[in-house]
Amino acid sequence: MHDPTREPTRPPPPPIRVVSVPAGDVEFARFVRTAASDRAGPALLEARLRSRYPRARVRPNELSGLDAALYAYRDGRWEPSRSS
Repeated sequence: MHDPTREPTRPPPPPIRVVSVPAGDVEFARFVRTAASDRAGPALLEARLRSRYPRARVRPNELSGLDAALYAYRDGRWEPSRSS
């Protein structure tokens, strides 16, 4: 029998994908993964990143048709990859 006092259990939402920029900075990417491990929202994630990277910015993907993602910019903005 259905018990209306019990809330149905829902699985946790899937982790949001976080893209770190620049992609080649392995240390920054590792720090981003650790800081985002509890599904922190953009503002909290940005605050955590700024503890080590003061210019860091976190922005949600705003392009329609793409998967939900956050972009974590180490230097506050996108920069093209530097080739050797």
